[in-house]
Amino acid sequence: MLKNWWHNTIGYQIYPKSFQDTNGDGIGDLKGVTAHLDDLVDLGINVIWLCPVNKSPMKDHGYDISDYEEIDPMFGNKGDLIELIREADRRGIRILMDLVVNHTSSEHPWFQRALEDPDGKYGKYYIIREGTDKGAPNNWRSIFGGSAWERIGDTNRYYLHLFTKWQPDLNWENPALRQEIYEMVNRWLDLGVRGFRVDAISHLKKDFSAPDLPVDGADGLADGFAFFTNAEGIGVFLNELKENTFQRHDAMTIGEVDEGLPPETLEKYIGENGYFSTIFDFCHSIFHVNSAKWKDQPVAMMDEIKKLLFEKQAMVNGRGLLCNYLENHDLSRTVERFIPENEIDFYSSSLVAGINFFLPGIVFLYQGQAIGMRDFRKERLDEFRDPTTFVLYEEQIRNGMTAEESFDQINRESREHSRTPMQWNSAPNAGFSTVEPWFAVNPNYREINYETQKKDPNSLYAFYKKMIALRKSGDFQELFIYGSFDPLYEDEPGVIAYRRSYDSRSVAVINNAKPDEAALTLPGTVKSTLLSNYDTIVINSGIIHLKRYQTVVLELL
Repeated sequence: MLKNWWHNTIGYQIYPKSFQDTNGDGIGDLKGVTAHLDDLVDLGINVIWLCPVNKSPMKDHGYDISDYEEIDPMFGNKGDLIELIREADRRGIRILMDLVVNHTSSEHPWFQRALEDPDGKYGKYYIIREGTDKGAPNNWRSIFGGSAWERIGDTNRYYLHLFTKWQPDLNWENPALRQEIYEMVNRWLDLGVRGFRVDAISHLKKDFSAPDLPVDGADGLADGFAFFTNAEGIGVFLNELKENTFQRHDAMTIGEVDEGLPPETLEKYIGENGYFSTIFDFCHSIFHVNSAKWKDQPVAMMDEIKKLLFEKQAMVNGRGLLCNYLENHDLSRTVERFIPENEIDFYSSSLVAGINFFLPGIVFLYQGQAIGMRDFRKERLDEFRDPTTFVLYEEQIRNGMTAEESFDQINRESREHSRTPMQWNSAPNAGFSTVEPWFAVNPNYREINYETQKKDPNSLYAFYKKMIALRKSGDFQELFIYGSFDPLYEDEPGVIAYRRSYDSRSVAVINNAKPDEAALTLPGTVKSTLLSNYDTIVINSGIIHLKRYQTVVLELL
């Protein structure tokens, strides 16, 4: 594998709206990110991914862009972004932006002109089709629920939106549209942005070969995912995008590519000549310890996660580097998903942190993850802010849930749990803002906040710092990036462990992901202990005795 500058990434995703408000309007902004760069340096971060800050009506919290060239005034202006890039670069941090080019906002000038003249230049920038005698061109269901087609006025024309109706899909079959996008991307890279997280990129190609699919829900619609996810021919678009933009600037790119790529295709995505630098591993994102399936089987759930993590590593097997993460802006908080509530403490939280931190690939954290921010369950539905939350609520009721069951599921799995304001300190509003924030702060901010944990050498934040320092250390950095991967104790319930080896060094990463102690035969002679979330490690006659939720990293002879 050819070595590249982004291979040693310790990334940090920022949801700017909830990170830090500096102008007293209750909404986070770009200056707020700049204000905390030294805090990120202290943690050990060297790459930041900014969720969308482009101009947007915020129907999908910025993933509905109405102007690719401008910063939304709620976040500041382009000068603020340039300042952030400059100050971050001075500290050795690269800035990635979110690139949303599967769709635009319905308020984008392109789409407004398309509505005026569907057969004109801009009408061809979108996917607009004639309806049938049944109505919409086909019966695809939107990813966010409801039909994936929206009728244009009183005409028989419909436009495709795989997400909300405020996010019309762009027509990537149109070379003129693609050229506009490439020019826009290059302008941001010329400005100093070092790369992108590329949103919903697996949906650029649509396969309309099947007019209608078998109905699979009470809404009379069908899941068309297989026809608009990594569809045959998408590689032509992805390769052209790379060659016309990213490759010319040595940019880092993280593709939001859905699960299911076979090994030979995976290499096309993340190999040395791949479309992207890396892609996210989503395999763990479907699990929740409080779901009906896993509620009374937390250890069995961890074993299933282990199986999938190891299968993914076997599939990659040197073909490239995955992006390993646990939290993002679309998921509830990690400890809430993986650990039963009565077991959540420092040890279980640090155990979860260690599970995939040392896997082959790069690491990305999400804001608040390093201090163990928790979900903030709501008392009423109207306390949520995300339009898609309400769409999903109604969809679940149509599919047979009671209102109480639907609200409980929303409260358990809502992506809004990750969007509560960052908890900086114990001051009012958690130090996020001097006024009432746009979204309610979790009341636990007095106990869980950055300031308190930074002062505590035994905090979760301190443990994250130790993990990051170990990954970046001169002795072990290349081992954790490029080293081989060999599963350990695969048949041991609740234990997720593996060996990493590179040149003459070998390391065992062992996680006892259960509330009971575990005794394991060591995979070799221990040379030194590199990391543990407990003060002591008990080893007798080649047997390691792990406490509940203990995570250790051992250097082996």
